[in-house]
Amino acid sequence: MKTILVNIPDKESEFFDQLIKKFGFTSFIISDEDKKELALSKWIGKGMKSKDVTEDVILKTLKRNGVII
Repeated sequence: MKTILVNIPDKESEFFDQLIKKFGFTSFIISDEDKKELALSKWIGKGMKSKDVTEDVILKTLKRNGVII
């Protein structure tokens, strides 16, 4: 199985969704919020694996950037 990522303008999303369904493919829509959450979770995971960064530093940084914990 292969994965193809396509950026589609909002105006054209319905057309491309119908086209993808016509060819029998499965589509997943990733919103901007999903992208941000994925990037944040990767960043947190990387920081937690590092011995140089404490959990307190990570939590303070998240709070400083507006993340509610």
